[in-house]
Amino acid sequence: MYSGPPKFRIRDAEASLRGDVDWVVVLHIFVWGLAGAWVLFQIGKRGRAKLLLTRLQLPQKLGLAMILCLAVSAVIAKAPALSAFKIYEMAVSLLFMQLFADQFGHSNCLKTIFWGTALLCGVIAVCAYLAPDLVWIGSDFNPDPSRLKGDLIAPTGPVSTLAIILLLTGVRKIWRVLPLTLLGLFFGLLVFSLMRTAYVVVIGFFVLVLIKRPNAKSLRQVAYLAGALALALYMYHWLPSLSQYRQPEDIANLGDRLGLWRYLSNVTLTQSPFLGLGYYSASRVYGPQYNPGLGNAHSMFFEILLGGGALSFALFAALCVMLSVYSAYLLRKNRDRFSFAIACLFFVSLIFGSMGDDIDSGPVAMCFWYSATVLPRLYDRSSMRAAQSDRSRRRLLVMMGALKKSEAP
Repeated sequence: MYSGPPKFRIRDAEASLRGDVDWVVVLHIFVWGLAGAWVLFQIGKRGRAKLLLTRLQLPQKLGLAMILCLAVSAVIAKAPALSAFKIYEMAVSLLFMQLFADQFGHSNCLKTIFWGTALLCGVIAVCAYLAPDLVWIGSDFNPDPSRLKGDLIAPTGPVSTLAIILLLTGVRKIWRVLPLTLLGLFFGLLVFSLMRTAYVVVIGFFVLVLIKRPNAKSLRQVAYLAGALALALYMYHWLPSLSQYRQPEDIANLGDRLGLWRYLSNVTLTQSPFLGLGYYSASRVYGPQYNPGLGNAHSMFFEILLGGGALSFALFAALCVMLSVYSAYLLRKNRDRFSFAIACLFFVSLIFGSMGDDIDSGPVAMCFWYSATVLPRLYDRSSMRAAQSDRSRRRLLVMMGALKKSEAP
């Protein structure tokens, strides 16, 4: 479920619109059917439906409201079955992460996410040697397999980035064989992914570590070492140029995403501004009309805008703004490794989702909904501690003032 599951083959974009079914589609239906059954079993067990509703925070309620609006839009979609299935995946992802975190604990859930991410990285590395057609593609200047994109298994850039962040924020002693081996594997996959967004995210993560200095010794050590190494490579002009592999002009227009987003926004506002045109399926119809090479919306925001209209987009934007406020507050107030990891996990999933990943299934989606589950609770806990600290400080000041008055002649 965390992996998507993998796609295993290149599929015609119109095949899903036509409703063609092959063994991979059956696998996806089977996996998500089991996930949905587990969610229903957990909700129905000992009458936990009311308990679940009481434990849902405002971000989850916004997410469920958005999913309901998307479900309404599926009725007018050109491929309603495809839209309905992707909306179902999103609902299961949201509820699954909520129930899984409640049952096994937030920390254990985060460890499970890390080992799932590490397993995907290992599978990509094995496929790079044993099944290269599944993970290697040509780069902008080299038609030969030279970019380890990994989309048929899992997107290499986001997966390796998530693995690096979760490893460094979770391990207490990095200078051991297993953590160093995993770190080398993750960085190797990141380099060969040639994904500029992933590079920027990892650099930003290390900069944030240097600024915030969280209570994670190994993380700070690696950040200092990475900074010193990057500085030395830059001074001696040993840093390889990404322009040798990717088109530099694509940076300005984000690989023609800006033009695509303008086109899809215009289609939405012209044809169905409030309900949209069907989540996931509409981008498969209108995306290729603008650029067949892109094929879809390449952003969770525009996927939701095109699929669910302004109402769904407004709910999702409110959800993201609220979670961003929670994350910024935790980064400002706390220095513990867990709060730092969750805040970084949300911002990373937000960035990758904005540039092409979905929030219905896959590693980025699961991390996003896990963050939506944990961030409100961490925020409430931190706010309560801050309020108690303020009350204790005011009480202490009052006592000191009273003591000074009593000592006055």
